Amino acid sequence: MRKVKGEKEGKKEKDKEGEKDKEGEKDKAKVKLSFIIGARKLSHGRIESLLEDSIKKCDNQPFLMEVTCDGKDGNHTLPLIQLLTKASLIKKSLHNTSLSCLEPIPAPHLLKVAEKKRAGKALKAVFHTLRWWMLPLLLTSLSWTLLLAPEYVPTAPIVFHWREDVADRSTSKIMRALPPVPALLHEAFSLGSLFEQLKMNPSNKEALLCEASSLVGRSCDDPLSLEDLYLMQDHLQDLALRRGIVTRVTGFFTFVNMCWLGSILGIAVSIGPSIYHVLKPLRKLMERLLRWFVRDVLVPFVIRMHNWGVIEFAVWLVVCGLMVDAESLFAMETGRFIAMTSLALSIPCFSYSTFIWTRQLDPPKNAKTLPRLIFIWMFLTSSPCAIVFDSELLASVAVITFYAALGFSVCFFGMGVAVGFDGKGSMSRVSFTSALLLLSHLVIRESFKFGILGDGDVDNLRIFEGPVATMGSLTMYLTLLIMSSRFYYYKNKYRDSEQVRRRHYVRRNLIMGVALLLGMLCGAVTGSNGTYNTAITFLVLFAGEKYAEFHIESKFNGWLLVLMASSILYYMAFWLHDNPEFLVSLFKI
Repeated sequence: MRKVKGEKEGKKEKDKEGEKDKEGEKDKAKVKLSFIIGARKLSHGRIESLLEDSIKKCDNQPFLMEVTCDGKDGNHTLPLIQLLTKASLIKKSLHNTSLSCLEPIPAPHLLKVAEKKRAGKALKAVFHTLRWWMLPLLLTSLSWTLLLAPEYVPTAPIVFHWREDVADRSTSKIMRALPPVPALLHEAFSLGSLFEQLKMNPSNKEALLCEASSLVGRSCDDPLSLEDLYLMQDHLQDLALRRGIVTRVTGFFTFVNMCWLGSILGIAVSIGPSIYHVLKPLRKLMERLLRWFVRDVLVPFVIRMHNWGVIEFAVWLVVCGLMVDAESLFAMETGRFIAMTSLALSIPCFSYSTFIWTRQLDPPKNAKTLPRLIFIWMFLTSSPCAIVFDSELLASVAVITFYAALGFSVCFFGMGVAVGFDGKGSMSRVSFTSALLLLSHLVIRESFKFGILGDGDVDNLRIFEGPVATMGSLTMYLTLLIMSSRFYYYKNKYRDSEQVRRRHYVRRNLIMGVALLLGMLCGAVTGSNGTYNTAITFLVLFAGEKYAEFHIESKFNGWLLVLMASSILYYMAFWLHDNPEFLVSLFKI
């Protein structure tokens, strides 16, 4: 009997433990979610007034809140949580937390509407993407129209509507205000020849003076006088000795232009934070003085303009208007900075469009996609502007953004700067593109030398000569220098045998050696000191890299390597100070 009782008690204890385990599993299966909807740091009075307005205007209609998730295939959106509620229920639950805010009566029509919205998510994503890029691409199209078909661009003022006169873009207002002097040496030679012809044949004075005016950037409607020609020799002598009014005024305006450029950058960086900080106290002041106006007129109006896209259209219209006015109303020198202002302001405008239209888009699977798209847009927008406004700065921006889209990057951290690439695929892509650019530029320049191409064919490319020479040579040789290192990691490096790794290493170093030899050969044959000296510079770096590998693998003292590298750098800095023309040639092809 005792055994039977003991067995029954043991079974009862086991049954109780099993029931407890089942209850524990049920408790574990329960999931509690807590989240806040529409938290904007509003006061309770403001929340109650908004709920009351919703009750009156919408007749206290039920609405559905839905939390969604992606399906297993990643192509469909599924409902995770569906909450049916009313504004009146939410208002009651605020006063009494024990009351539920859920609507007990089902609303199947709202479920059907929610299902339709989920089904149309792909089409909505396409629409939002196209709408997001519509206005930025409008600015890009405008810049290309200014380059390829400027006659289709309106000349009427858009932003600078008080300027009714269209500026003569052939000459600068500054140069028209100064004594006339030629800008180039061959123009000075031609003016001397015309002056001698004028002495020998005074009867043809008007035609000769008109031709002389064109050499100094003036039209025949405002020709030079004989006195201007007589005084021109003195002005040229003052320019050669860096004295006189022309040198002083142009030097001062160089300083003014630098200040202007700094102000453009300052405006582009500070306009957003400034508007936020200025409007914050003003908003409180206006709310105290005209509470009804702010709440019932101003705030709803701004919200509607924002929701309807009117503010977005307005800011992009200002940006495009600045670009049009820069080309049609101002001289080249002034219009260049107006165009830079337009491009600088397009960055916060693009950020605003991104804020509006990407909130309902899923983030891209590749984090590099969006930055590359932005850099491509910046390149396509700035490159035609560089040609239209003859700006080396915009040409540099175009080339840098082009390489950034390919994967070349510069990162600033603390007191250091890291220059490199965002992946191994980017290195191959950048090196191949740089080689093509340098080769194409070399072919075009040699074709121009032999008369195959005329001045008009290469005028638009000259503005990119310096940036292409600098970025093309730097990125190509830097990529090959990194890949030629023994410590360069490639895919499956440590899975390969020692023989395969050695074969890869020899192949990469042969490519680097061939590239350096071709650079020195092309530079020597074509007379391009920049190409030759750049190859020599990276040849020295390549030799230093190979010695560093030998030093480390031989397990020599590390301090000796630091001493040798520092000594070489010391000598190179000393030599560059004695031969600055070598450094200058690196920035030219």
